[in-house]
Amino acid sequence: MDIILYISRFFYRIRHQLVFGTLVITALVAYFSQFMSKNYTVSTSIYTGIASSTGLATEEGRTDWQIILNTYDNLVSLTKSRGTLETVSLKLLALCLMNGNPNEDNLYITAKNYKKLIDATPKEVLNLVDTASFDQTLNVLKEYKQSDSYNYLQELFNSEAPFFSYAALSGIIIRRQGNSDLIEITYTSTDPGITWNTVKLISEEMKVSYKHSRYQVADDIVKYYEEELRKVRAKLTQQEDNLTDYNVANQVINYDEQTKAIANNYEYFATRYEEAEKAYESSSKIIEEAEKYMLIRAKLITANDDFIKTLEDITRINGKITELETFTSEDKQATDRELLGYKTDLKNAEKKIALLTEQINSYKESKEGVAIDDLVDEWLKQTILHVKSKAELVVLNRRKQEFDNLYKAYSPVGTQIKQQEREINLSEQSYIQILYALNMAKMKQKNIQLTSATLNTVSEPSYPLFSDKGKRLLLIIAAFIGSLLFITGLNLIIELLDRTLRDAERAKRLTGMDILGAFTGRNSQLKFRGFIKACNRISASYICNRLNPYLKKDETLCVNILSIESKEGKTFICKYLTDQWETLGFNVKYIRVGQDISIDAAFLTTDKIESHIHFEKRPDILLVEYPAIRQNGIPPYLLRSAQVNLLVANACRVWKRSDDEYVRYLREMTRNAPLFLYLNNASREAVEDFTGQLPPETSMRSFANRMMYMGLTSTGSAVK
Repeated sequence: MDIILYISRFFYRIRHQLVFGTLVITALVAYFSQFMSKNYTVSTSIYTGIASSTGLATEEGRTDWQIILNTYDNLVSLTKSRGTLETVSLKLLALCLMNGNPNEDNLYITAKNYKKLIDATPKEVLNLVDTASFDQTLNVLKEYKQSDSYNYLQELFNSEAPFFSYAALSGIIIRRQGNSDLIEITYTSTDPGITWNTVKLISEEMKVSYKHSRYQVADDIVKYYEEELRKVRAKLTQQEDNLTDYNVANQVINYDEQTKAIANNYEYFATRYEEAEKAYESSSKIIEEAEKYMLIRAKLITANDDFIKTLEDITRINGKITELETFTSEDKQATDRELLGYKTDLKNAEKKIALLTEQINSYKESKEGVAIDDLVDEWLKQTILHVKSKAELVVLNRRKQEFDNLYKAYSPVGTQIKQQEREINLSEQSYIQILYALNMAKMKQKNIQLTSATLNTVSEPSYPLFSDKGKRLLLIIAAFIGSLLFITGLNLIIELLDRTLRDAERAKRLTGMDILGAFTGRNSQLKFRGFIKACNRISASYICNRLNPYLKKDETLCVNILSIESKEGKTFICKYLTDQWETLGFNVKYIRVGQDISIDAAFLTTDKIESHIHFEKRPDILLVEYPAIRQNGIPPYLLRSAQVNLLVANACRVWKRSDDEYVRYLREMTRNAPLFLYLNNASREAVEDFTGQLPPETSMRSFANRMMYMGLTSTGSAVK
């Protein structure tokens, strides 16, 4: 069957339930909804500027939408938090107690609700109200509420009381309008003044608590970094002062440059010391060899006081020269007057020695034939060099001891300085990082100040002059639509689960048998009582026409009328079939097994029905009505030999699993003989599936029939 046609017939069948059931439910809701209390709704819009705020630019130069979404979520959650609503509840209660009037409504509370509030509030709380000062009243109520965890104010906020409880105030709706910077606050209650003041207090608390929470976090971060910066700065200053004191104590101006200068001087000193040692050793050897040849001359020369004195002068002068040259750089030696003076004295002494030598030199040659003048000159030269080197070594040894003392002093100093400089470097890095973090915290604090400062009210909450009339209308519409859906759904569930035969389509699906037709029987609506016989005759005419193909000339058409259970209406159907065929001129013989023929062993095993009944004239049609199969047996041969077997079933009864077993049993007995199901006591719509429209044929019924069969564009006019 077409699904569209099935749906249309489904709705046509339940049309009365849909119409009258929906009207009754909607009328009841409309009647009782007029006694509902009036609701008043107040809303306000607040501009946050969070998404489009022109705050300080961040390092990344981009907008973090996740942070923006979290900010909005935090703003909404903070506003609807228990602490915020508790503050709003207390302020709202103070306003109502201070400004309420039991005789007339005002902008704070209606007279009816004020009377209820006064009656429910203890006298000790009413005595705390100061009508001249809201702040004083609020502070006193706060102290009273905090004084005991079981007092009236605690109970009021934690109960289910209207207007002032957490349960009532949590009905406030706070949402962001799309992706904009606007936040809408909406609240609905039965008192216009309380609704208006609640929205005002909520918007004020949103601004105060939001700014406080954001500023508090930012301020704490800034204070933390400032304290850490102060500690690191003090530590760094102490470390620098310790390093300065250590440098002063150890006479260090620039450790690296000083050690470099000492290393350079020591390198020059080592070279000079090595040269002095070489000169001293070589001159000692030469003098020792020369004195072997001029021992006597040497004794004469050394015995001379002037010569000895001059040598002492040379030794003294040479020592001075060596000392000055050691502590004077090479660039300054050429301009040092004291050094030049000693060098001049040295030259004069050497000339004096030469003169004395010439005077006492009486030998021209040595005993080995060496020239005495040359030998004396060489001896003199080496003697001067020996004395000079000896004096240099004395000075250089003293200088070496000074270098050793410097190295001993500077070695631990360098380690200590490096250690203190490393600690200072770590402190400087910590200082820089904390300083950077402090700058970022201050930048964020400034950003919060710029963005939080834009929490401005765009649309002020207005006092509600009219109640929400649309809510009752919506409730009525919802009742209407809900009743339609409920009735449709309930009937749809019944349609899916019901195993009543009812109509041809359902019967074919449940039984698996071909449906030959349907009878209305005596089941008819009151307004169609006068057309029962006419409808049954039409049904009988339809089934007779269906059986016409089985009629053969000079042969008897045997039709078995069967039923699984008793009282299925077999006799009723046979009466109409007999009348219809007789009207057409057929000789019909109607036999009832159990009355006309007794059911015994001979009948159950017979192969001919003529042996059990006598015919005066061979009939054209033989109708054999059998009793219910459930209680009686049936001759199998008579079923197989019949041209048609009709199984009559009441359309209003349920089809059970046992019925399937009986149908299977009948199929086994009838074998190839035709076996059809015939519905009795069916609805007019089920019969019309076979016969067409039944009388009476009114225009309204014709239209309804066309709609049921989805004849949307058909007309009822006949063809002329």
